[in-house]
Amino acid sequence: MIFKDIFLLPNLITLFRFFSALGLFFYFSPNSFNTFTLVLIIALIGLSDSLDGIVARKYNLVSKLGIILDPLTDRIVFIILLFWLNIYVPDIILYSVLTRELLVLVGSLYVLITGAKIEVSYKGKLATVLLFVTICLFVINASITVPFLSQISVLVIIFYFYVAIEYLYNLIYKSG
Repeated sequence: MIFKDIFLLPNLITLFRFFSALGLFFYFSPNSFNTFTLVLIIALIGLSDSLDGIVARKYNLVSKLGIILDPLTDRIVFIILLFWLNIYVPDIILYSVLTRELLVLVGSLYVLITGAKIEVSYKGKLATVLLFVTICLFVINASITVPFLSQISVLVIIFYFYVAIEYLYNLIYKSG
């Protein structure tokens, strides 16, 4: 049974990230925190996104549940954070990420249905890190002006889309 792996450390990290984001969304306002604390919370959620995969690979704890749970949680947590931080993050960023996540969802469903294999992309990890950094910069921008934030965010979103399109292309190209 797939749920026997729920108590593996990488899956617990993933679930912690998910429930932390839900808790923030339902029980706190971003204004409940000062800028430093809010950036620290976002950074910890972002770090946990990488930590679960690192722990899974390093300690040979990769599981079928984790393969499904981690990317699904990543998508949900990003969307929850962006809605929660809507007073800081422009709507265009939210809508861009939502659109990109729909593209990735299509690819993920294809993988689940066909059993196709796709390599983990380090560009994807970099895009995720850059998006978390950009979100933190928007929060900081509410206190002090971050120069070129609009230009930085456009470049990050373009790269974020590029990675998704490359993922879909490789999925279709390698399976077809």
